[in-house]
Amino acid sequence: MAIDTKYKKTTLDDDASIYSEHKDISERLKWKNMNKKERRIHFMEYYLAPILVAIAVVFIVGYLVYDAIKNYRDVVLMVAVVNDRFEDDTLEAFNSDVLNYLGYRESRQKTDIDDKYMLSGSNSSEALSAAEQITSCIYAKQLDAMIADTDAFNHYASLGCFYDLREILNDEQLNKYSKYIYYPELEENTDPNAPKGLNTVRPDETYPCGIILSESPVYNSLNGAQNTPVLGIIISTERLDDTIKFLEYLFPDA
Repeated sequence: MAIDTKYKKTTLDDDASIYSEHKDISERLKWKNMNKKERRIHFMEYYLAPILVAIAVVFIVGYLVYDAIKNYRDVVLMVAVVNDRFEDDTLEAFNSDVLNYLGYRESRQKTDIDDKYMLSGSNSSEALSAAEQITSCIYAKQLDAMIADTDAFNHYASLGCFYDLREILNDEQLNKYSKYIYYPELEENTDPNAPKGLNTVRPDETYPCGIILSESPVYNSLNGAQNTPVLGIIISTERLDDTIKFLEYLFPDA
């Protein structure tokens, strides 16, 4: 006896692959049988919106890439200003003036002298974030110099983060800045707050690694709050010549 399959249920979904070909043919035939007005309406309803979205996405991505490339500038000097604040316009003008002094073009290069590093006078999370940024920049050889109050400067000097000025300045330069040279008060070597990952050696005794900026007419023009700002040149800098030139910029009459 033959099996009646007329009313037998199938386990295939309506969109199974064996039906797709018929659906495609049906859609093509439907389009073929439409007149111009019907095709225009069908296109507006089903295809226009996705096409416009795709065009918008391509335009936005293209613009962002173009803008990033157009506005990209190499950083030629990076200085972390610790525990001080300046007016935004004043700091921007200062960066521009330093860049010009170093002999670079604003269209291609920039200096990054930033006062965002607050280790004191802020909440613990902000201080921790600032400390981590400084550590990362030193470890990545991005940071060239630091300007800080004596307490913060002593801390980083204790970690061996600054050059001994006798190693990088000649006799004439050392004599030129002799009255501004700063010897830090070193912390105990068991400091539990020492940042991790710094490729530095802790000094056994104090050494001339800072330049006091309180008598720098250029730096004083920023109207900062620090009474005794001290500049140190980071031991891992790869832009030593420009960093020393920045020091000369700060003391035009020395």
